[in-house]
Amino acid sequence: MATTVQPTNVIRRVVWLVTAGVFLWLAIITPLASILALLSGEAFYALWAKSMLILPWPYLLLLGVFRSKNKTFRWWVFQYLGVSAVCFSGALVGIVLSIVLPAVMAGQIALAVCVLLCMWGIYSAHRIHIVNVSIESEKIEQPVRLVQISDVHIGSRRAAYLEKVVKLVNAQNPDVLAITGDLIDENMPASDLTSLKDLAYPVFYCSGNHERYVDYAKAIDNITVQGINVLSDSVASCCGLRILGIQDCERVSEAEQALDALVASQANHTAPFSVLLYHQPDLWDAAKVHGIDLTLSGHTHKGQVWPFGLLVRTRYRYVAGLFKEAASHLFVSQGTGTWGPIMRLGTRCEITVIELKGMT
Repeated sequence: MATTVQPTNVIRRVVWLVTAGVFLWLAIITPLASILALLSGEAFYALWAKSMLILPWPYLLLLGVFRSKNKTFRWWVFQYLGVSAVCFSGALVGIVLSIVLPAVMAGQIALAVCVLLCMWGIYSAHRIHIVNVSIESEKIEQPVRLVQISDVHIGSRRAAYLEKVVKLVNAQNPDVLAITGDLIDENMPASDLTSLKDLAYPVFYCSGNHERYVDYAKAIDNITVQGINVLSDSVASCCGLRILGIQDCERVSEAEQALDALVASQANHTAPFSVLLYHQPDLWDAAKVHGIDLTLSGHTHKGQVWPFGLLVRTRYRYVAGLFKEAASHLFVSQGTGTWGPIMRLGTRCEITVIELKGMT
């Protein structure tokens, strides 16, 4: 039976595509166009109008990146996209200053701001913050230190970055570690992940969307051989917790069906504090229905580079941080690594330390 597409879904997709197109134009074309216009003494809005003629270019560039197998080409394009997105803020400064200063001077200041922001963006992509969260529940009989990492993106980041992450995770002395997807984003040998063997405590992993974009079976094998417990629509018990993992799905309805089936299979089991691992945060609504106490997600990067966070908010209700409704909690990680450009602006790389405690 052929499936029908609801008109509201079509409208939503069209609106999102138009919005994404505007953001691409603003982030990829207008920053450099604005600065060049100011430096040349030309009105920035005149060059904006001319730049509309090459509006298809960002789409063609991204299409080439996603289809190309040349890692060097992809790396350089992604870095350009990051620099251009960061320069959006600098260009905005220049445009505002051009109201009270000569255009050339405003352009020079904007260029200097862009350089400083790019330097900060690179620094932010290499600095990992420790985020501390405390959750109390009557279901927790003994304290548990649960650490979460997400979106490390080995492939975009080198294996040495994973070694750094592992050392920082070990320094938190966790009882259990949760990895909520996008551990990798390229086909790679298992040797690039060997630092995971230095994790001397239970580790549970659910897949992310980027594992779907590569050889999924090989990626899971490379992760499993490191001693990681892969939860693919399955459940495990550890430290008095019931940990459920759903593999990433293209549609949230598919993930909801998988969660329904998994919970139904556990209906006759005791119900200790439950933790759901799912890469994208939009499964929390279904998790609340099933009485799941804590959902851990990532995926959004909080936009990674401002202003893309504004675009992310048009797609996800829960973008980053801790959310609570009744007895159910959701924590959305900004990501431990970066995807594409090795830059962050207005966001951070983070490791989450969650202290699970009984009610005091």
